[in-house]
Amino acid sequence: MHYKIFGSKIVDIVIEMGLGACIAEWETLARELGEDHGVLVYERAGINHSGKSDKERTPTNIAKELMNLLDEIPHDEKLVIIGHSQGGLYASEFCGIYPEIVKGLILLDPLSTEDNRFKKELTAKEFKRSGVDKSKNFKVLETLTRLGMKGFVKRVMCQAPPFYYADFSEKQKEDILNSLVNTTHLRTCREEYRLAHDDAALKNMVSKENYPDIPIILVTHSSEEAIKENMEFGRNIRPFATRIEQLWQEIMKEYLGYSKRAIWIQAKKSTHYMHLTEPEIIMESVKNICS
Repeated sequence: MHYKIFGSKIVDIVIEMGLGACIAEWETLARELGEDHGVLVYERAGINHSGKSDKERTPTNIAKELMNLLDEIPHDEKLVIIGHSQGGLYASEFCGIYPEIVKGLILLDPLSTEDNRFKKELTAKEFKRSGVDKSKNFKVLETLTRLGMKGFVKRVMCQAPPFYYADFSEKQKEDILNSLVNTTHLRTCREEYRLAHDDAALKNMVSKENYPDIPIILVTHSSEEAIKENMEFGRNIRPFATRIEQLWQEIMKEYLGYSKRAIWIQAKKSTHYMHLTEPEIIMESVKNICS
């Protein structure tokens, strides 16, 4: 498992990244948090520089693999867990299985166990237009890579997230782009996505009814900014983009029912990559949990 620790050698913050994300994407924020903490950022098995696992890429298996990693790393008795996007699903499962070592959970635009509502409540045509399904993107990238079009992929992806939201160093940029032409990485992303929406895998997760009463800070994106992006990049009309956004916010807010100590913050200026556009929200959330 490839990982980096920023700041103190004793870890007290763990970052569970989104689907396909690399350490390079989180390096700037991790360094800032590392001024007062020990921050662990790791790449899940099969992702970028990490070797593959023989375990299925279910949320429960991924949470247990994180615990195996922590067993090898000096860490505080209580940890703050930060989960972004699909990483939020894994972070929440980790906290559900190991509440005794959790100080608090910070969820940034998290995937939830209710994400299949998109497919159930939208028609097939609407679902395709919505931009919700991320698995196809990785399949296209894998196909282009296999056809020897790595240079083309890198040129196109330079204009897409996360590059759309941040200026990375040349080294960081190279690392992220290389992951996007790595067939093991791309295949793992597709498997993670599939099993994050698999009913059997989701049923095995710690349920809302059995969830520990831990502090949870749920941070979701700006609705207006998300609607604008859906209209611009998805070429959808405002009523449809608004409908998708309302459902997305509703699904994420499922986490507010996981704990009596859950609170909700909505980012004012950010869409999905708030750790790049409004890192101060994450910094303040960490302070709130640690105070």
